[in-house]
Amino acid sequence: MRLLVLVVLLFLPGPASAAAWMQKQGTWQVITSAIFTDARHSFGDGGRAGSSTLFQRGLLQTDTQYGLDDRLTLFLRTETANVHVHDISARIGTVSSAFEGGVRYHLGDDVLTGYDVASVEVMGRTAGAFNFSVSANDQAGGEAGGVRLLYGAPFRVGERDGFLNAELGWRWQSRPRPDETVLDLTAGVWLNPVTMVMLQNFNVISGDAMQPYVRYRSHKLQASCVWRWSKRLSLQAGGYFSPAGANALQESGLILSLWTNF
Repeated sequence: MRLLVLVVLLFLPGPASAAAWMQKQGTWQVITSAIFTDARHSFGDGGRAGSSTLFQRGLLQTDTQYGLDDRLTLFLRTETANVHVHDISARIGTVSSAFEGGVRYHLGDDVLTGYDVASVEVMGRTAGAFNFSVSANDQAGGEAGGVRLLYGAPFRVGERDGFLNAELGWRWQSRPRPDETVLDLTAGVWLNPVTMVMLQNFNVISGDAMQPYVRYRSHKLQASCVWRWSKRLSLQAGGYFSPAGANALQESGLILSLWTNF
């Protein structure tokens, strides 16, 4: 099981953030992702069907982590979004960018069971209009800050090793954007020493909103596979969709990521 924890440290993904485990002291992990999103409809207020739209986004994202010591991991994310939107009110084609940085602090091991871990994460972010979590609300860029509690635990399915990672956070955003509650869940199972499958659930629920925004919620499911090429390189490929939401896009898309450890 200790070997499993090391494997999770090296290869757990970070589409929404990092994971509960610390990056080993003096080591780096860089995850470079290309994410393609398409939406033709939206969820209206209360989850009802919303208006038709055409939303397409290509997102180039780089997540970098560095283990400062056994209790602190530093992280930096950069994003560039190339977006095309066509709805009843406007046709938009634009490129926007985002920068995010923060620190993850190790709270403790063996919290609820053997080899599990808990940590807390603090981040700050400046982003363009289309780099926020809910793409339908594209009126303005701005800043955000957040705190997130993370919990990770290994498990076994027969002879196969697996892990769970749960993250609950609060995100403060510059007005007029509303603040957000975030819940992310990840489960992964190693099918063999070089292949892992993952299921992930990303959830965002806004607080009270002011014009031009309204309250919203977004729920996404993602499935992917990771192939470990070597000790330093792995490839992740998968897809995602939005099964439910309110005042948010009905998104679907593909993700391709290269994980580098050194």
